[in-house]
Amino acid sequence: MQEQSVTGSGHRPPYLSFSAVTVLMAAVLVGWALVFYRGLSSAVTIWYNSDIFNHCMFVLPGAFYLMYLKRDSLLNRPIKPNLWALILVVPLVALYAVGLAGDVQLFMHAAMFALLPVLYWFVLGTRAARTILFPLVFILFCIPLGEELVPYLQQIAATFSVQLLELSGVPVYRSGLYIEIPKGRFLVAEACSGISFFIASLVIGSLYAYLNMQAVWRRATFVLLSILFPVAANIVRVYGIIMIAHMSDMKYAVGADHLIYGWFFFAFVIICLLALGEFIRERSSASDDKADVSASECVTNSASDKVSTGTLRHYARSGMAGLTLVFVFAAVWFQFIAQALPSSSGTEYHFDRGNQYVVESNAVERLPWQAKYRRPATERYLVINPVTGADITVYQAFYAAGQGELISSINRFYDQDNWTKVEDIPVSTPDSPYAMEIISSPTGQLRLLAYWYVLEKTTFASQRDTKIAQIASTLAGEASHGGVVAVSVEVERRQLAAQQQRLSQFITDHYQQFSKDVRLGD
Repeated sequence: MQEQSVTGSGHRPPYLSFSAVTVLMAAVLVGWALVFYRGLSSAVTIWYNSDIFNHCMFVLPGAFYLMYLKRDSLLNRPIKPNLWALILVVPLVALYAVGLAGDVQLFMHAAMFALLPVLYWFVLGTRAARTILFPLVFILFCIPLGEELVPYLQQIAATFSVQLLELSGVPVYRSGLYIEIPKGRFLVAEACSGISFFIASLVIGSLYAYLNMQAVWRRATFVLLSILFPVAANIVRVYGIIMIAHMSDMKYAVGADHLIYGWFFFAFVIICLLALGEFIRERSSASDDKADVSASECVTNSASDKVSTGTLRHYARSGMAGLTLVFVFAAVWFQFIAQALPSSSGTEYHFDRGNQYVVESNAVERLPWQAKYRRPATERYLVINPVTGADITVYQAFYAAGQGELISSINRFYDQDNWTKVEDIPVSTPDSPYAMEIISSPTGQLRLLAYWYVLEKTTFASQRDTKIAQIASTLAGEASHGGVVAVSVEVERRQLAAQQQRLSQFITDHYQQFSKDVRLGD
């Protein structure tokens, strides 16, 4: 009745039907999935295999359900393609192409999930897209991004939990991410960083703010709380686990116990966060809000939406034609890049020269330190016995172009469950760049670890520079073969300076040979 009194008629203006809009949006989704299937496939694999990103599997269905909830408002908007969206379409397609050429999954995932809402903006137009703005932005939570925050969250949890322990009168000593009290030793591992809590809280907090709050400042406040609250809660969780273990003489909150406590604590954190949301949100009834929105929409429609159904259908067909051109162009470009990439031919690679220091494969598992690199074309360990000092372990791996990813978040220089980084050691060797750090085991054993990356023409100490060089090589039509060399030795804290100097001299003496081994892996 309220809509009739405002518009002066009981009939809705002649816009596209629900089925027509549904077909239009489904066509965009299907075309997007077909063109970007390589990136989508890798994203789904990460969602399924990583506990941190399991929630991403529910984001797309959730976003489309939120659009469905806004169907009445959407159908009261004219569907008119917006060509200005092409300004964003072109660079996003280019970013995906760069990610495809360089096998940079972050580029591929960020580009394609950012492109989907932009494509809906292009096809539906600004006014219709504004109606479903939050569901479109919500799609960005599909990007498996956030693991980069793990080291920072670990440091925050370790720093503040130690301060809480000191305030509680518990004697505590911290070494990197290890926290030692008289009753035992604890590691703030990746699982204790709270990254899963952090990302899930942000997603849930954003969704709750959208569904239950109207004022912008209320929504912004609650989203900020959903970021800060899980970080603070994780600090309390780490502190609580150590205190429980301390007070129970290490009978509780150790081993698998603290993981179980963590999940219960996570549920408690979410409940507390939602309780805060109930305190912050407006108290007006939902029916009043809907009535106000409905009235304002109808006023807008009656004032400026005098467009015939035939014209709107013409707009929709024009949008689909433009979208088809975008998809065809992108598909042809991506196929060209895929054909230019070296194929995974199954060729076997091996290191050219034998070495008496090579560790047999059946003895590798007994090494105290091992790298965790996934599916290299070939790899080997060397254990070299210097005249003085402990044995030096060398790891070499070679990645043929098109047969694995040298620079990947999955590849690590040590098992995160057995080792953690204590500190970085600055190194200044411009002619032979490498990085060095100290790692520690749960028992307090220390090791020096040095590493560098090798491409066909040069060497690098950082992952970023190596990846950029690989992308440039691939885009130039050259094979981007690459390798990695890591050197590690057990050290003692009181002799650290002398042992560091000996390892640096060892690397200087063997740098060119180790690098040449990896370059000649093919």
